[in-house]
Amino acid sequence: MRVARFAFPSRAAQRGISLIIAMLMLVVIGLASVAIIRNATSADRAVNNNRLQTQANQFAQAALQFCENQLVVPTGRVIKVQPALPLDTPGAWTVKAHWFDPNIVHTLTPAEITGTNAPKVPPQCMAEGLGGTGKFYIVTARGFSDDYAQDSDHATTSGSVVWLQSTVKLP
Repeated sequence: MRVARFAFPSRAAQRGISLIIAMLMLVVIGLASVAIIRNATSADRAVNNNRLQTQANQFAQAALQFCENQLVVPTGRVIKVQPALPLDTPGAWTVKAHWFDPNIVHTLTPAEITGTNAPKVPPQCMAEGLGGTGKFYIVTARGFSDDYAQDSDHATTSGSVVWLQSTVKLP
């Protein structure tokens, strides 16, 4: 009677296959690690952008509230209220140059900002009359994030700028 013999690969061949499988697993683990790190970095960037946008919004709200409160101050007002223009004329807040003219825009000082740390770029606000009654005003404010930067033409190069506007009716 003949006994069937099975041919097994030699030990040297088995070691070669194990090495290839181990190297493939290392490549897969490495690629998975890179993907996880990249995802974490993207999430961190998104959270930071959201934080900076919220920061700019809070500074704009502080400036808006400050200018609104200044409208009701009978004497000692620190903001300059622009006169009402004809209705077919663009508002003062729409003219870019006005935002760099200290006779038109009010840049808040650290003492005028309550409830928050002083920003690196102070928020600004502007008030202008609306109509001929002297009772209605448009208040426009803008706040900047701490990473805000602009070029020589005053165009934003980085960071966040938030613009807020309200209409105020005085008694």
